Amino acid sequence: MKFKLTTLLCIIAFSVSAQQYMTRQGSLAFDAGSPLEDIYAVSKSATAVYDAADNKLGVQVLMTSFEFKRALMQEHFNENYVESEVYPKAVFKGVYKDGRAIGALSIHGVTKDVNVPAKLEMSEKSVLLNAQFSVKIEEFGVAIPKAVANKIDSEAKITVNCEMLAR
Repeated sequence: MKFKLTTLLCIIAFSVSAQQYMTRQGSLAFDAGSPLEDIYAVSKSATAVYDAADNKLGVQVLMTSFEFKRALMQEHFNENYVESEVYPKAVFKGVYKDGRAIGALSIHGVTKDVNVPAKLEMSEKSVLLNAQFSVKIEEFGVAIPKAVANKIDSEAKITVNCEMLAR
């Protein structure tokens, strides 16, 4: 009986420490502006999942959820640049290791390996994910017309802030 009780306690302890965390209300912003144009958008409905047992991390955002200051800019972003009807989401799948998010980032139908600085702060009931990094827009197949090339930075600065709660 003693062996079974000890085994049961170990299983319970492992289950508590190996939790999954999730949010559907994460913040994901990007800035691709230049001195000539303010191109900034934020989504407050990013989904993020973290599995503490194996350090797996996933983040996804619907492209149509990004909000811009001007409706016309939002319309151009979705129709002409990221083609949201064809490529509805941006997705990161990977792991968190040694202060880095390492994995695959998919935007506009193109997947690239990434290794970017990230910070996970764990508490009893939640995990806070913060990351800031840049991506080269053209590497993800998003064409920038020459007529507006001086208004759009060739790199988009991405900021991720997600508080994931224990599930």
